[in-house]
Amino acid sequence: MNLDRKKRLLLLTAVISLLFVGCGNEELKPVKSGQQEQPVAVESIVPVRAVDEFEGKKVLLVPKSALVHKGELTGILVVEANNRLSLRWIRTGRSTNGDLVVLGGLDKGEFVVGIYNPALHEGVTVKKSPRVTKEVQSK
Repeated sequence: MNLDRKKRLLLLTAVISLLFVGCGNEELKPVKSGQQEQPVAVESIVPVRAVDEFEGKKVLLVPKSALVHKGELTGILVVEANNRLSLRWIRTGRSTNGDLVVLGGLDKGEFVVGIYNPALHEGVTVKKSPRVTKEVQSK
């Protein structure tokens, strides 16, 4: 081997070693298993509404403020039966009074986060804030 090849091989070995060992002095933090996460209080959890339209046809409505946009996809955070959020991709139609018609992906009565908050994400456990609960009970 000539000298240039040896230098390149040595340099390549050093770079690969740094990749495996890491360049920083940070320690990996252990994953805390078995520890319950605290539910996040959400002020706006609303049901998917069904309203009568032209000729007795029902349409589903959700607030525009609830929508999540990723490129051309439109989604919504659905509160599942176990109070965990799941991101559901939906198909929307026209806008009406601050709401959007849902053409597919949701059913009447499902609960969704009414105002999208980027801090909320799929898998988070949520609970209704006491303020919302009192408002709903007083109606």
